[in-house]
Amino acid sequence: MSNFRAWFIYREWRLKHSKMNRTKFSISVVVMILFSGCTQSIIPGEYIESTIPIDSIVTYENQIRSIISQNCITCHSGSNPNGNLRLENYSQVRNASENGTLIQRINDAANPMPTSGLMSVSTRVLFDEWVNNGFIEN
Repeated sequence: MSNFRAWFIYREWRLKHSKMNRTKFSISVVVMILFSGCTQSIIPGEYIESTIPIDSIVTYENQIRSIISQNCITCHSGSNPNGNLRLENYSQVRNASENGTLIQRINDAANPMPTSGLMSVSTRVLFDEWVNNGFIEN
């Protein structure tokens, strides 16, 4: 093989690879720019967890009742419930969700219910699903 031919083959190989590298670099830059826009100011980190799919239809009996029992019933039951808000049964919880501030308060970091702090995002998402599905009881 002549020196000219070897040089020509090398030159062609180098041009081809430098174009590919420039193309890969350009694509990488575009991808980085696109993903740099996805920050917590746009998507708060706690809501990333909420993208976990819910496997079944959320109902009061299957999910919501146990959450209320674990987090709310100690303050919102009996003869003198906090805020005069009883959450002892389906109709009371539905009414507080539909006509009251239950959903707002369980999502309010400044004044949360329960007062000990916000429930996990996945728990709060269950409430959102329950509301969006029409407050299914069973």
